[in-house]
Amino acid sequence: MSPFPHLFSPFKIGNLALKNRLVMAPMALNYSTEKGGLQQRQIDYYVERAKGGVGLIVSESNYISPEGRSAPNRLGLYSDDMVPQHRKLVEAIHRENTPIIAQLHHAGRNAPSGAIGQYPVGPSAVPLLTKGQVYVGTIPRALSIPEIENLIEMYGRAARRAVAAGFDGILVHSANGYLLHTFLSPRSNKRTDRYGGSEENRARFLLEVVRKVRDVIGPDMPVVVRLTGEEHQEGGYGVDFICRVARWLEEAGVDEINISSGSHEEVEWTCAPRNFPEGHNVANAARVKAGVKVPVSVVGRIKRPEMAEQIVAEGKADLIWMGRALIADPYLPKKAQEGRVEEIRECISCGTCAIRIRQGDDMQCTVNPEAGREAEMKLVPAERPRRVLVVGGGPAGLEAARAAAARGHRVTLVDRHRELGGQLLYAAAAPHSVEMERLARYLAQAAKGAGVEVLSGTEATPDLVESIQPQVVVAACGAKPVVPPIPGAGLPHVFTAHQLLSGEIDERLGRRVAVIGGGLTGVASAEYLLERGHETFIVEMLDWIMADGNVVEKRTLTQELCERGVAIFVKTKAEAVTRRGVVISRLGEREVVAADSVVMAVGVRSDRDLLARLDIGDLEVHVIGDAQSPRRIIDALLEGARVGRQI
Repeated sequence: MSPFPHLFSPFKIGNLALKNRLVMAPMALNYSTEKGGLQQRQIDYYVERAKGGVGLIVSESNYISPEGRSAPNRLGLYSDDMVPQHRKLVEAIHRENTPIIAQLHHAGRNAPSGAIGQYPVGPSAVPLLTKGQVYVGTIPRALSIPEIENLIEMYGRAARRAVAAGFDGILVHSANGYLLHTFLSPRSNKRTDRYGGSEENRARFLLEVVRKVRDVIGPDMPVVVRLTGEEHQEGGYGVDFICRVARWLEEAGVDEINISSGSHEEVEWTCAPRNFPEGHNVANAARVKAGVKVPVSVVGRIKRPEMAEQIVAEGKADLIWMGRALIADPYLPKKAQEGRVEEIRECISCGTCAIRIRQGDDMQCTVNPEAGREAEMKLVPAERPRRVLVVGGGPAGLEAARAAAARGHRVTLVDRHRELGGQLLYAAAAPHSVEMERLARYLAQAAKGAGVEVLSGTEATPDLVESIQPQVVVAACGAKPVVPPIPGAGLPHVFTAHQLLSGEIDERLGRRVAVIGGGLTGVASAEYLLERGHETFIVEMLDWIMADGNVVEKRTLTQELCERGVAIFVKTKAEAVTRRGVVISRLGEREVVAADSVVMAVGVRSDRDLLARLDIGDLEVHVIGDAQSPRRIIDALLEGARVGRQI
């Protein structure tokens, strides 16, 4: 019996039977052709998630009209020519005994003008104001009533194509700042005709689309609508309005309502970062569910089966939609159902996948290098098993060791630290970063489970190499902190971020601590200090902090620091450290900012000292991860995965 009996109980959406309550949420991939056509890479991606045991798959956004696409390589369903491609996808999913429904979509004012060759359209000429996004300053053209009526017909034609392709249902996307959502929102809909003003008028376009889709597909296929449960900005609507919209949708023939949140103006709500609560949309879903008889589902940073089970068991939602969690681990459903929770590769809520999509890049996952590379990353048994030594137990080394061992090589991994994880362990020390600790634990368990011999707390010495007699060496030695050559850097009250985040200097810190360096590590250091009651400030040479972070990290973490009173100096150089504080130079002036201790977080450099000391002669050597050059987790894991498959 599954440890999650409610989550893995059968369910029906209208006449569509599901084997469990887990739904793969729609998430654009940017793997399509420039004309919106499917490619084999997409099909491989979907099939892997069907194999993983999910109860239902919702396709990525299918734009119904060329001016409604969100990026150049989005999937389309605006032409009859696309039906055979979609049929190929549907048939591949059905072979895995999994249903799939088609998402119908129009980006509205979120459509970048460069991707559609014109300024976008919307209910009113209200610009999208989002700092750091490609959409800044775009003012949409207000749609005329005949154009709205034509779009309703386009939704109907796209639904007819979905039926012809064999899809099992239709999702009408009316959330996250896209066209139908902007008609619902008083922030973006300033119309005074029958499609604006009152709540009923703002909902009219959506309801007419739903009725058109229902008329086209008939009574037997389910129609699902996705809604933003509330808008978290001044002048936006609240959940009470969406409860009324849900009842109108039920009357219009909808079979399920999905509750999401956010838009491109509040991107942190659509792609919740690590400092957001898990399941942040559940309360709104429960409110909606209380007022309708049709099933209600919820999405939004729900990634652990324990939480999903609790939501369903408590009756707060009927179905759980997972997006990023199933990118990170397509086999999450099977692992959970079989009680193998510790084997789940958990999403770390970094936002890399979603931010890449919004920037027009192809979807990639930080923790799962196989996502979108299913064919390329297939593990093939080694033709000739070899003896492999991996030096370093960070993300790159662990992934390389796992992949190589899974292919049949005899692998030994050596790391001088007792706990495996490398740089992940420092990142895990910051508040809201428990996912990093879980990732380190997963990678270590996966390597051991693949048969890797792990020698932790062990120095890689020439004698050890001689005893192992490897044929291949993978150098994943990581990186070590950079200490800038400024006066006072060697004083006893100056420490590195690694020393801070390892917890080894907690008792030696004073009340007020300066952090020199405003990258992600510097911000993590400031968070760590705040949690322990210290005062802190950040000194950064660039124009802003977190230049190495994405827009969600920058927005949410900067806001958190500022709310907690952290002074942030930018375009500022740390000239020296004294016993009284830090000498800084900004705007042509020098001053001393008082500090009892100083933390250097100015970056790391590759650590190849160990490799130079080893006598590896003419052995085949691969240098990966930070030992190659300091970068992010996504680079380390991808390099490890590829090397482990090449050996």
